[in-house]
Amino acid sequence: MLKFNYEEYVKTCHEVVNLFSNIEKVVDEVYNKGFQNIFFISSGGSVAEMLPLERLFKNHSTIPVFLENAGDIVLTGNKHLTKESIVLMASKSGDTKETVAAAKYCKTIGSTIVSLVGVQGSPLASLSDYVIDNHSKYMEHTFINMYVFAHRMLFNNGEYPEYTKFIEHIKKAAIKLVDSFEKFEPVAAKIAKDHYKDDYQIWVGSGTMWGVVYLYAMCILEEMQWIRTKSVTSADFFHGTLELVDETVPVFLIKTMDETRPLDNRVEKFINQFTEKGVIIDPKDYLPAEINEEIASRISPIVMAAILKRLSYHFESRTGHSLEFRRYYRQFAY
Repeated sequence: MLKFNYEEYVKTCHEVVNLFSNIEKVVDEVYNKGFQNIFFISSGGSVAEMLPLERLFKNHSTIPVFLENAGDIVLTGNKHLTKESIVLMASKSGDTKETVAAAKYCKTIGSTIVSLVGVQGSPLASLSDYVIDNHSKYMEHTFINMYVFAHRMLFNNGEYPEYTKFIEHIKKAAIKLVDSFEKFEPVAAKIAKDHYKDDYQIWVGSGTMWGVVYLYAMCILEEMQWIRTKSVTSADFFHGTLELVDETVPVFLIKTMDETRPLDNRVEKFINQFTEKGVIIDPKDYLPAEINEEIASRISPIVMAAILKRLSYHFESRTGHSLEFRRYYRQFAY
């Protein structure tokens, strides 16, 4: 596979899985202290990764949850954010300017801050009450850590008795993702070959998959490949974006496995009828075989985040634009 080190990846998967007990310890502590609500606060890709968590809690829990962009909340505030709030934040570097500012803001309020941080001793780590090690460079591992955090919360709240089975399955899935990569690799190669010269792409998704779609369009294709994209939910696609579609417009639909899949099916029917450049990617085709259907619907965003990285490498190989090169981001003060 293109730019893939099997031994390193499997080693990192085992490291992530071995840290699950630490996440559980953190969740149990903050839960047992008592709280009124949970806030998910971060910037850019990190806040996009939290979108499935917001959906998960809204659909399956009585715990009030709020998702805020770090840059916004320090200016607008939120009356629900109090000293009784648990705040989950994330930053690989631990020094994302807006996220650090939001952590300082939450600190003045007295909220309990739990952060997924890749660099220990970083500004965000220092401001946090609890730090979850998130050093893996693979995006799917951040999703996995967040999902363990969220489902442990649901379990403690009496809303997910299947938690033990979920953990067993997610451990299997983490290792078996390599099989998903191998299956998707030729698909990724063809998509990149067919679409690396696109002037414009539309990316569509719904439900718990929306965060993955939004993140991939913005943080990978726009930031890392300078490909112009429009990301839109399957529900909103029919309220504006559909008018931009003709037979020459590439439309990518990433299907979900949750309750909103009928919305995706409607978009798929439209794509098949009105464009010759439609791409449908269904997580059902790439899920590890050991995962049962109920749990598959919950972890499908993790699988999709993982296999889309394969597409990123193939886009990079075709465009000649390094995934590491930035024109503006973190290049100077702005």
